[in-house]
Amino acid sequence: MIDVTGFPETSLLLLAADALVTDYSSVMFDFSVTGKPMYFLVPDLEHYRGKLRGFYFDLAERAPGPLVRSQSELVEALGQRGLEDAYAERYAAWRRQFNAHDDGRSAERVVDRIIDQGMLG
Repeated sequence: MIDVTGFPETSLLLLAADALVTDYSSVMFDFSVTGKPMYFLVPDLEHYRGKLRGFYFDLAERAPGPLVRSQSELVEALGQRGLEDAYAERYAAWRRQFNAHDDGRSAERVVDRIIDQGMLG
């Protein structure tokens, strides 16, 4: 593992990474386009959910990967075989909801819409 916390270009990291380890960062939505495994290191889940900020949805119920509470649990999860299969249905549901338009042609659709609306000179 390599800690890339300080790397300035997140999009390049998402392309290069074999998996994502995150907490509550919105990078989870960007990374899920890749279909690669995600792990959620959330040692303070109850505090975050109940007192700090909260969620728009129940992460524990819908996360497309395991929620782990410590680095040792993370290491264990990273070494488990078949974990991707265990989360495949959740991952598919996640991508249907959050990545439905991420098919490599979204910019083309935006440009087409701008042209159709006569927004160019």
